Amino acid sequence: MTNSSRCYHHGNLRDALILATVEMIEESGSTAFSITDAARRAGVSNAAPYRHFRDKEDLLDNVRDLAFMGLHEKMLAVKEANVHCTGSPAVVEAMGLAYLDYAREKRAFFSLMWEDRGQMSPERQNLEHKSQGFDLLLSAVENYLTQVGAQRELSGLNLRAVRVATQLWAIAHGVATLEQNQLLDLFDKAAEANTILIESTQALLTGLPHPTQ
Repeated sequence: MTNSSRCYHHGNLRDALILATVEMIEESGSTAFSITDAARRAGVSNAAPYRHFRDKEDLLDNVRDLAFMGLHEKMLAVKEANVHCTGSPAVVEAMGLAYLDYAREKRAFFSLMWEDRGQMSPERQNLEHKSQGFDLLLSAVENYLTQVGAQRELSGLNLRAVRVATQLWAIAHGVATLEQNQLLDLFDKAAEANTILIESTQALLTGLPHPTQ
C-alpha cells in the first residue's frame, strides 16, 4: 500500500489524489500517466477523481500550485537567512541560485510549472501562488536599488525594480532550462550554471544607470 492510499480516508479524497500524483511524478520524473493511474495509486475507484477534478489537467494544475509554493519556500529561506544584510547584491545572487537549485531538485515539477499544456491563458489569471517567489526577488532588488541610490519611483510604482527583477528572473530561468536540457555547454564547454548566473547577475546590477544618468 502506498503512502497516499494509507493516508486516504473519507473526506480527504482530493488531497490523497494530489499526493498520489506528486508521488508518481517524483518516482517517474514524468507526467505520462492517466488520472486512472492516480486513482489506483490513491486506492480509490476510477470514477472517484472526477468528484474533485474535471480531468487530468485539472489535477495537474493543483500539483503545479504546490510546486510554485515549494519555490516560494525555497526563496523565502534565502530571505530569512540574509535578514541582516538586505540590500546586498549577494542576496539577489542567492535568490537566483535558489531558483537553479529548485529546478535541479524538482526537475519534473519545474517543467510542469512553466510548460504550456493548453491552459496558459487561464493560468496567467491565477497568480496567487506563482507570483510569491518573484515577489521575494523583487523585494531583494528593491532593497539593493535603495542601497545604491538607484531606485526611481514612477507614478507611485517601482517600475524600475520590476524591470530589473524580471530581467534577473529571465536569466535564472534561461540558465535553469538550458541546464535541464543539457544545452548550457553547447557552445562553451566550460559553461557552468552557477557561475553564469552569478556573473550575469553582477553584470546586470553593476551596469544599472543611476538616477542622474
